[in-house]
Amino acid sequence: MNLPMPLFALQILWINLIADGLPSMAMATEKGEKGIMNLPPRPRGEPLLDKQMKILIFVISIVVDLILLSLFIFLLRLQYDLTYIRTLIFAATGFDSLLYAFSVRSLKSSVFTENPFRNKYLVGAVIASFLILISALYVPFMQILFKTVNLGINDWAIIVSLAVFKVLLIEMIKQIFIIKKKRPLGAAEAA
Repeated sequence: MNLPMPLFALQILWINLIADGLPSMAMATEKGEKGIMNLPPRPRGEPLLDKQMKILIFVISIVVDLILLSLFIFLLRLQYDLTYIRTLIFAATGFDSLLYAFSVRSLKSSVFTENPFRNKYLVGAVIASFLILISALYVPFMQILFKTVNLGINDWAIIVSLAVFKVLLIEMIKQIFIIKKKRPLGAAEAA
């Protein structure tokens, strides 16, 4: 597309290790879902990622990535400073990873019906990752390392809005699958 890179390699690595890594490790301590032991074992050849997981990953990735790419191109066209644009994309990508961690804890229930503080390790990991993100954006030597600049309140409004949109999209897709699984077989075939 003949565009500059939206993120630097170090920023991508940071998102993978800190924004995704710490909450992912904390999710390993998540309590099992109610009734999980009453379910029959999975068939031997069943893939790890079922249809629901693949659809969720594909839709969320495509939609969110297209929004971020569109924002990147839009700000470039308006001739904003490239360092500022990269900082905004970096912060948005990192922050939405932190927020959506709460939404993907369970694919069988909504994040809005669950206690967000029930897994203290996840809450701690998200807070720690957020503080590290903030340091990459506002601590001078970290700004040099990550090639970032300070963001203002309007920038954070954009970042939070994108993260909330991602969570709502995840919840909408989860709800479709929850309703579909509750529908009786005869109703599903008739539809």
